[in-house]
Amino acid sequence: MRKVTLPFRSRRDGQADGARKPGGDDIRLHVLRCAIRAPSPRNSQPWNVTLRGSGRIVLSIDHSRAARALDPLSRQVFISCGAFIENLDIAAREFGYRADIDLFPAGWPVPGKPLQDPVANIDLEKDERVRPDPLFPSIPLRSTNRRPYAKRPVPLPVAGELADAGDYERVPMGFTSDRDLIREIGGLATEALALELSDRTRFLESIEYFRFTDAEAAGRYDGYGLAQSGYGKVARLIASAFRPSRDSALSRPEVFSRRAVSDLRKVVEKCGGFGWLSTKGDFRIDQVRAGRAFERVHLMATSLSLAVQPVTQPIADYQEMTDIKARLYGLLAVPETHMLQMLFRTGYARPVPPTPRRGVPEFIVP
Repeated sequence: MRKVTLPFRSRRDGQADGARKPGGDDIRLHVLRCAIRAPSPRNSQPWNVTLRGSGRIVLSIDHSRAARALDPLSRQVFISCGAFIENLDIAAREFGYRADIDLFPAGWPVPGKPLQDPVANIDLEKDERVRPDPLFPSIPLRSTNRRPYAKRPVPLPVAGELADAGDYERVPMGFTSDRDLIREIGGLATEALALELSDRTRFLESIEYFRFTDAEAAGRYDGYGLAQSGYGKVARLIASAFRPSRDSALSRPEVFSRRAVSDLRKVVEKCGGFGWLSTKGDFRIDQVRAGRAFERVHLMATSLSLAVQPVTQPIADYQEMTDIKARLYGLLAVPETHMLQMLFRTGYARPVPPTPRRGVPEFIVP
């Protein structure tokens, strides 16, 4: 087995692992450091973990971090659980373990209802037959890149590599690099963001995990800020003088919303292509599978030096988005029998700093 040095040890992991949780040799702590690098809505990290016995990890949802207005059916949360599981599975293989994953051990959840039971029981078993996954090195490098991308199109053979990385049979991937279609998708995305921010409750949820300044970001290990949008340190200082502060955004949400829509309009059409993932059903297991597939697509994109940003607004599940979602389905020729689970832009861009993560011990609950 190869010796692996994890370059993304959490800033809070140091003594907390030994002081509060099982010792540093517990394989579960190593794989969890990889699992929590998974993407989640607004980097909210809505996961709880319980450690059972010597090798079991129980994954549940942290409902305090779920956005009930933006994600009323918790579909995005379950997709993030799928990405979490995929990272964990890849990491287990790297360390010579097999991850036996039992989804929804308490029984199939009711669609659209909050799940209080575990999402998965995951048992780690030492197994010399497992082989490392070539996507493992991309885990610490993968990040959501919100900066403008080059207009250079992503070649179709490269898009084919992205599709092959996922679970194409159960989660087929569509892709386009056609400039006219990209422009139309971008138009729907900006229209959807304006609609999203027009509701006060959704607006408040949208900015809850946005860090307006470096000072706000410094004390938090979740959310995202201007750094992940491609602003360097000097540019962030300048931007902070001209962009709305949290207080001004709360007192004048229409100003913040106009700026946010304008910013999205500038970046969403500047990309090398749009990709999307769909499933035949929309049960919780479909959402988890979509999350696993998307994480593999994103990790493959990272290995190919491609930037990726999910565009979630046009496929949101609240009632007001029905018309925009229907137009997007028609635009992408997604069959009525399928559920569009992920929409993302991709292309070529300079990397951005990874979004922060809370320390592993903060995810562990009794």
